[in-house]
Amino acid sequence: MDKEVMHGDYDGHPETVDSEKELHDYLSKIAREIGWIIIHFNSLEDSAAQCLRELMLHDPYQDERLDVFLSEMGYQSKVRALIHLYGHTGAHEGADFPKGELATLEKALTLAATIRNGYAHADWLGLRADAYIKVKTTSGRNGVVHRYKRIDVRKARLDLRFIISVRDRLEAVHELVLDQIYSRLSSTKLGERVLPEIKYPPATDKKGIQEEARLSIAHALVALGYSEIESLAALRKVPLDVSLSDGIKSALHVLSRKRPSAVPDEKALKPR
Repeated sequence: MDKEVMHGDYDGHPETVDSEKELHDYLSKIAREIGWIIIHFNSLEDSAAQCLRELMLHDPYQDERLDVFLSEMGYQSKVRALIHLYGHTGAHEGADFPKGELATLEKALTLAATIRNGYAHADWLGLRADAYIKVKTTSGRNGVVHRYKRIDVRKARLDLRFIISVRDRLEAVHELVLDQIYSRLSSTKLGERVLPEIKYPPATDKKGIQEEARLSIAHALVALGYSEIESLAALRKVPLDVSLSDGIKSALHVLSRKRPSAVPDEKALKPR
């Protein structure tokens, strides 16, 4: 379970491990998986760039002018451009995609970057108890918030498996596009094509509270009159495996126990 902790909430931060040996033992076990995650994510980004080349150029292996632009594009820009080009081929060049495929692929590509960033920018030397690692720090009007994630070898391997599966899915979708626009296979053969499964990590394989959903909960609480500090404190006690609506109810229940009089009156919410 993730933890989001205000900078000044010293009791909310996971305890730091007691010894250098414990840190060394942890890093020795997980360092290999961290490296593979970075390697395979870089391969995923290279695959996205190559897909762009093949959609835009007659000879992607000799015309290097496109690399002038690709070298200046970040990962998300490449993903967005590629999805838009796929959409263009569907609208104007007769390429057909399984229903919802482009949305599914774009979300998976974006999630792969989020997962990779958590490993690439994590404070690995600041290991906390129970394998918690600080993966992100953000600031807002009410102060600094630290996000901790529990990362063990099993989780790292599942994240690695997901990134590899996203690359496999991207390459399969791209081949499906090329086979259609160049008429390389009959419609019958294309209809029999099965795309590789995207192997989501357990926390995202079900409809749990992900980062965007948790932000939506926080915004809803602020709209009801709670401060950002109160909202974030309540979110720390909301399970990850509930729906968005149940998450809001759970957070309101936490807040009502701490500040019973703070629950807005329904009459007060009605426009006058």
